[in-house]
Amino acid sequence: MMELVERATRRRRQAEAILDDLRLFEKWRRFGRPVLVGAVSLDLAVAPDIDMEVYCPELRIEHGFQVLAECVLHPRIAAASFLNALSTPDKALYWQLRYHASDGTDWKIDMWSAPEDYDLPRGENFVQPMLESLTEETRRAILGLKEARAEGRLPEVISIDLYRAVLDGGVRTPDDMRQWLQSNRTGVLTDWRPKKIS
Repeated sequence: MMELVERATRRRRQAEAILDDLRLFEKWRRFGRPVLVGAVSLDLAVAPDIDMEVYCPELRIEHGFQVLAECVLHPRIAAASFLNALSTPDKALYWQLRYHASDGTDWKIDMWSAPEDYDLPRGENFVQPMLESLTEETRRAILGLKEARAEGRLPEVISIDLYRAVLDGGVRTPDDMRQWLQSNRTGVLTDWRPKKIS
């Protein structure tokens, strides 16, 4: 089971090296406040994915394109994309980079830029409560479920639903997870927060 944690730690270090290589935080800081969120920020990374949010005093599409234009000049960037999601429930701008690492791994970097006064659920407000609520047992359970999902032994379910299942529902195994999915609503934008360990 310790290998699960070691693999996640290795993923986090790889992600941090990629962010440094691209100088991504530095590029976004000209236009807003970038924040690392998602699995990498929680030491729960299984997939080669990096998630960022950028809170901007002035949200402008051209600022994001400036960041993307600089990044695509990097030899390890294989693709870049944009989605204007301002009129969707997310109410933000979505940016994606594909980074081909030296070990052959293809990384996906998801970035959302939003106004500084964004009033929908924010990933940045989720990181600290999650870190404070995780134990060695629940961390291993989440990583095990994520690996089961990656191997196709679990249905596709977004990570926050895995976290809810483990931390609130007592789920520990793929069988537990399948049972939990039958009686819980999943796949929706939520402001769920884990309970702090007392």
